[in-house]
Amino acid sequence: MECQELPGCKPLTFGFSNFELYNQLLYTVIISITVIVVAIPEGLPLAVTISLSVSSKQMQKLNNLVRKLASSETMGGATHICSDKTGTLTMNKMTTMACNTLQGVYMAGKVVRMGLANDVKVGSQEVMIDGESVWKTLTEGVLWNSSARLEKNDGTDDSETGEFVTKGNVTEQGLIKFFMWALGAQGTIDEKKRLLEENTLCTVSFTSARKRASIVVRRPEFEGTNKEVRVYCKGAPDMVFEDTTHVVCADGSVQGINEEGTCPMELIQQGEHKDTDLVSYQAQFDRTIKKFAAEAYRTLLITYKDMSMDEYNQLKSDNNDFATSR
Repeated sequence: MECQELPGCKPLTFGFSNFELYNQLLYTVIISITVIVVAIPEGLPLAVTISLSVSSKQMQKLNNLVRKLASSETMGGATHICSDKTGTLTMNKMTTMACNTLQGVYMAGKVVRMGLANDVKVGSQEVMIDGESVWKTLTEGVLWNSSARLEKNDGTDDSETGEFVTKGNVTEQGLIKFFMWALGAQGTIDEKKRLLEENTLCTVSFTSARKRASIVVRRPEFEGTNKEVRVYCKGAPDMVFEDTTHVVCADGSVQGINEEGTCPMELIQQGEHKDTDLVSYQAQFDRTIKKFAAEAYRTLLITYKDMSMDEYNQLKSDNNDFATSR
């Protein structure tokens, strides 16, 4: 029989020159899938899971493997990613690169770092406060008020070749290494061991809310005086400055933090002249923080306070035995 074409009808052909049949088939498949998803809700989670799995596989090829499938959906809509660089974009190892003590600003530079600790030690060892060197106070304030520790190197980390390795909080490891440069590993251990357990009265650990850590120690050599108890505090400058009232100057004197003094040459701003313009000590610290922040350094402030045992007991009683601390 001869096929008679009806008016307005077009023959359905399948080829590269005419895709009408292909488009109709594709449309039919899409409608079928839609009907299945609508009619059978149990199929929707499966379809979403398969879709996210494919997305995660593609992200793995870009070295961006995610642990949870739902994350791939979130990442697909992200335009900016904010990340804490320590341990994420870096090696998760901290190093002390700069220090401001006794109105002196010390910078380690990019290569020579061991000299930083030696410079600080030389600059502060001869300055005395009530018969104690500033270097001794700084050493105790950091090493005693620290949760990090030194351990024998067991060889599990190929990057560590020394006899001892640091463990614990990464930031505090960087501080311990600073003193290892000046005292050596064994000397640093000996300094930490000088604080006996019976002389540790209280420790307040670092929290994200307080942004500081404190330790209260008893000093037997000052028993019965207003220096028998000492509190060491270390933390974020913006938090610790709230309770800081005095500063130790280059000559060993103690001045009010809002009093004016000669500004270190490294902190002199444009238009100021050394030895002629006096700047408050608080402003000098603020300039130091900005200077270090410009180098992407993490800044910490070390402080201390002396009191008698009676003052400490009264303070402890007034604050519910330090069961909660602000």
